[in-house]
Amino acid sequence: MDKQIVYRVEEGMDRSKVLCTTYQMRNFYSQFRDGFFTNLDVMNYIQHFAAAQMAKKGMNIVDVCCGRSLMLPLLRYYAKGIASYTGVDISRANIKEAMRGATEKKLKPEDLGAYYPFKVRWKLGNVANMSDIIPEGFADFVIYTSALEHMHKDDGRKSLIECRKIMSDRALMFLSCPNTPGNGYNTQYRAHVYEWGYEELKNALADIGFEIVQEVGLVMGGRDMDAFYAAQPREISEFYEAMKAYIPKTWLTAIMSVPFPEASKEILFVVRKAGDSA
Repeated sequence: MDKQIVYRVEEGMDRSKVLCTTYQMRNFYSQFRDGFFTNLDVMNYIQHFAAAQMAKKGMNIVDVCCGRSLMLPLLRYYAKGIASYTGVDISRANIKEAMRGATEKKLKPEDLGAYYPFKVRWKLGNVANMSDIIPEGFADFVIYTSALEHMHKDDGRKSLIECRKIMSDRALMFLSCPNTPGNGYNTQYRAHVYEWGYEELKNALADIGFEIVQEVGLVMGGRDMDAFYAAQPREISEFYEAMKAYIPKTWLTAIMSVPFPEASKEILFVVRKAGDSA
C-alpha cells in the first residue's frame, strides 16, 4: 500500500502509513510582529538566522522542504552575495505561498527578480527523490530545518541520501529536528510522522556518509532545563540562575540549550561529506 501525504496526523491515523505531512512551521516573523510567540518561534528564528550567517558569497543554496521559505528574508538581508536559492517542497500550495514572500505577502512572480538580489526558484517534488530535480553536486549549502520529522522514517533516510547526492564536495548541510529517543512514531508534536533520537540520527548520518562538524542544542522545556542545570556543577548552575533572573524563559530555553544537544528536545547537526562511501 502506498503511503499517504496528509496535512497533519489526525486522531486514529497510523503514522507508519504516512509518507509525510505538509503542515508548515509557524511563521515566526508574524508571531514577533504580533507580540505573541513561544520558545519554538524563538528557536526557529535563531536557527534560520544562524543558517543565513553560514551562507557565503557565490553559494548555491538548497532549502529542503522549504515550506513558505522562511529562510528568504534573512538571506535577502544577510547573504546578499549568494548565487542562488532553490526551495524544494512536495506541496504546490506551500510553494505558492513561498513565492508571495514570508514577510511581504504581495510579491508576484514578475517581482522576484527585482526583490531578491540573487536568483530564486522553487522545485515541486519529493525530497526522497530530490536528485531527479536538482543536479548532483549543485548545492554548496543545504538547509534542512525542522522537516525531517514530517516524513516517514524510510523516506526521511532517503532524503538524507539525496541531500548528499546534490551537495558539492565542500558543501555543508544544516540539519535540525526533534530529539526523541525510543519509538520515533511516539512524537512530541501532532504534525510529525517520525522523530529521530540523537544517537539514532548520528548513526544514520555516519552510515550514509556524513561527518558531523558541529552539534547544537536548539531548545529545552522550561522544567527540564531547570532540572538539568540544577544537576550541573555550582559555577554552571549559578550562571544559569543569573541568566534566568533576567532573560524571559521563552528566550532562555532556546539559548541555554545550545551547549547540550543530547539533553535538548530539538537538535542541530552541521554536517559535510565524509569521503565517497555513501
